[in-house]
Amino acid sequence: MVTAPLVEGLAKNHEVHLFSLLHGEQGEDEGKEFLSRKLAGVHVAPGAKRFDLPVLGQSLFSRYPYKVHRFTQPELAKLAAKAAKKTPPDAIHCQNFYTACYARDLEAFRKVLYQENFETRMLERWAETAGQKVLGRLVRLELKRTLHFEMECPFWFDRIATISRQDEDAWRASAARFPETLRRFEGRLRTIRPSVDLDYYRAARVEEVPSPFPDDGRKRIVFTGFFGYEANVDGAVWLATEALPKLNRDKYSLWLVGQKPSVAVQKLHAPPDVIVTGAVPDVRPFLLHADLSVVPLRIGGGIRLKILEALALGCPVVSTSVGCEGLWSSVDPPIWTIADTLEEFAAALESSSALSRNREEMFSWVAERFSPARFVEEMEALYCGKS
Repeated sequence: MVTAPLVEGLAKNHEVHLFSLLHGEQGEDEGKEFLSRKLAGVHVAPGAKRFDLPVLGQSLFSRYPYKVHRFTQPELAKLAAKAAKKTPPDAIHCQNFYTACYARDLEAFRKVLYQENFETRMLERWAETAGQKVLGRLVRLELKRTLHFEMECPFWFDRIATISRQDEDAWRASAARFPETLRRFEGRLRTIRPSVDLDYYRAARVEEVPSPFPDDGRKRIVFTGFFGYEANVDGAVWLATEALPKLNRDKYSLWLVGQKPSVAVQKLHAPPDVIVTGAVPDVRPFLLHADLSVVPLRIGGGIRLKILEALALGCPVVSTSVGCEGLWSSVDPPIWTIADTLEEFAAALESSSALSRNREEMFSWVAERFSPARFVEEMEALYCGKS
């Protein structure tokens, strides 16, 4: 989601080659076909499953975290090395720390790492809720290895960009224990906010699409995302089993919209109170016709583009502080409701779902801060050595 508007924008003025793993997710083939028409080349290789036992076994005896092993596939590395040998690149962009190994041994005028999440921070939050059982021990092991990897990989890049100022500050704070990495950050680490495909998320694009909701008089609360992701699973369970029961159940329905729901999320399915849709062809009609979009995350990091997508379509939002990190500041306050305690969140669901909406104002707020043109311009400055 972060990469697509960037590579499409860069391709207007540059020769862009995209290297990516395919995991069998919804929309991958369509995305590959679309980008193949826009870019100079799209090079793909099969990726490992989310929980891949051979990769897990390999990572157990490595100083690198599981995620790095999962996303560093030899076939894709060979494709990248072959392309770089044939036509030496002016710039190499790696999206997220777990793709950093691809750039380590390649040469370019400028190598840039863009971090959607400071993973160490996300794992720290997960470790706080995982307890002392097997899961907790595994999370803490992965936390230790991830921290050391995120302190090592900056030496392979000329510039590093984080998706939010909060992530940048957290990375610098963690680097205080690694003086060489902290020095490496000097003049190299900065924040560049991502973008949203503003044209795609215009309400006018889907106004003709029928509402996916039944006409039952209930307020429709929507939580969108990939429901195999731990942070979304935790948020969905908390929302459905603790926050929603505090409301009048006959007046509200919660829709969990997203592919590959975990077993824990599937168990929440209890129409008409809670509906787990699984994969849907297009999430936009759900956001357009919903009364409220929610981001009940308690663990995680980075920036939640789902908030920007909902706002662009004119849907009010309620989020925890963790869920909307990096999207606002004291000098640029949010236009959505932030609630963290169970009681605050339940009250916000009731009040915010009754709000009138100004779609044009909400779209403008997103467009002024997260336009693709601004994102492309700032990233180009990193690639060209101007920043």
